[in-house]
Amino acid sequence: MSTTLNLVDRLLARGRHFQQLGRDHDALHLLGKLAGYRELPATVAEETQARLAEINLRCQRPRKARRHLTAALAHQPANPRYHYLMACAVDADRRGDPERALEHYRRSLELDPNQADCASEYGLLAVRQGQSEEGLRHLLRAVELDDNEPEHLRRLVKGLCLLRRHDEARKVLHEAMFRHARDRRFRRLWDDFQFDQLRQAQEAERLTREEGETRQAGPTILPFVRPARPTSQTSATPTIIRRDGPQPKRPPHAPNSLRLPRCS
Repeated sequence: MSTTLNLVDRLLARGRHFQQLGRDHDALHLLGKLAGYRELPATVAEETQARLAEINLRCQRPRKARRHLTAALAHQPANPRYHYLMACAVDADRRGDPERALEHYRRSLELDPNQADCASEYGLLAVRQGQSEEGLRHLLRAVELDDNEPEHLRRLVKGLCLLRRHDEARKVLHEAMFRHARDRRFRRLWDDFQFDQLRQAQEAERLTREEGETRQAGPTILPFVRPARPTSQTSATPTIIRRDGPQPKRPPHAPNSLRLPRCS
């Protein structure tokens, strides 16, 4: 029994080490082998499933991550990080349900309200799902919790732009650049915002110009549409109506006969 526990501890320790080094393939191999053991201590089984979920989520395998997180939540249903990771996995899955992701985000924030990353991602998803006030409240909360992280500010600006509140987004960026005057990351956010605004203005101008040109040009006959044939009234050759009756049919010409001289 002690030999098995020592092997389990070694596998878990090496799995942790490979995960920290970013050697995901080696970590998945060892942790997957460890997860295959039937009788594991509860703490080891929970950590193994959680680490497998983190690695699969980082490798963009959200469905596998969800399976491991389901097992981890079975060990500890009130873990805020597991709910947060489950929300990320559901949101990253193209076939995932956004409402289910929102539920896990909410549950995670109920268990631990001071999660800046969770609040930021939850807020942006809520805005996209039409819950504008709830979403903006959490986006602002995330910036308050961690003002030095530009990613939280980027999501806040994105949410404001989705709601067509561009002036507020510009004001938020100006204030952030004033607070972080020496941080190039915030200056880059401002440059990206200016570029997007200019691109959208040019696109709107192009569409307006094309619409005006279309109205002035009038209807256009496409090359694959055949023009209608002229009717009898518009035909270039006049129609002649004869009012005389039908003429009798001429008989066929008789062949020319040769006149022979009479015999005396």
